[in-house]
This record gives sequence, structure tokens and C-alpha cells, in this order.
Amino acid sequence: MKKLTQLMLLCLSLFLFSACSDQNPDDFYGTYRFKKAVYLSPLSSSMLEVFDSTMDGAEVTIDKNLFKILSKEFLVELSDPQYISVEKVDDEMFELSESTFPMEQLKGIYAVRESSGEKTSWWIYHTDTQLWIGETIPTPVGNKDHIMTIFEFEK
Repeated sequence: MKKLTQLMLLCLSLFLFSACSDQNPDDFYGTYRFKKAVYLSPLSSSMLEVFDSTMDGAEVTIDKNLFKILSKEFLVELSDPQYISVEKVDDEMFELSESTFPMEQLKGIYAVRESSGEKTSWWIYHTDTQLWIGETIPTPVGNKDHIMTIFEFEK
């Protein structure tokens, strides 16, 4: 009987722990509209204004069954994506800062993966009301990514 009680307490604790986690992708599911480009890699030959023009009117839809970016210039559509919680994007040239994100409000960072688990170039940063999508390219050395652009979206 004592072991049954301990097992029940363990199950209840695990349930409460998972229910209280801040790292729940449901927190940022929805459709967002492009607001502005907030970061451009120093390696890029473009300017933020060019990306603002390219992404004007763009929408991103994030759902359990769909990750979609629709702009005038391109379409990204992933069915049944995986949203993997991470501490940060491993890019030594880029550091999260208050000028890019309201750091104290940032709720999570997620790598977007294909349904198979294969890596994509897309990352999600979010607060309760704001969302940023980052695009990366792999670096030639090591298993790191280089952040090329970050776009801010709003509901």
C-alpha cells in the first residue's frame, strides 16, 4: 500500500510539473502579421529596409499541425512540425540583447524541425504577445548555426 501511495504521488508530481511548465508551444500558436526586421547578420550584403519591403504584409501561422510563412516573395510550409525548446541559438557572432528582444519578457526559444525531426533554418522567439522568427544558415565548421535575419511579428 505504501508503494502504491508513493507511485501515485510521483505520478501527480510529474503531471503538475508538466502542466506548470513555461515551455509549452501552445503559448504561441496563432497567426501573426509582419511588423519589422530587427536583426540582419553583418555577413549579409542587404539592409533591414530591403527585408521590411520584402516581408511587408507577410503572415506566419504556427500551430500543432502547421508552420507557415507567407510573403510576397516566398512560401515556407511545414506540416506536422516539431517545436524543440532550446536555451539559445548557438551562434557566437550573435547575442540576444534588449535591442532585439525584451529579454525579461522572453518566454521561450524554439527550433522548428520537420515532422521527421530534420533540422530547418527557422527559429521562434516569443513573449506573451510578440513573436520573432529567426532564419539561420549552417556554419562550415562544427554543428552551429549562423543567424542571418530576425523578423518581428504581432497578433
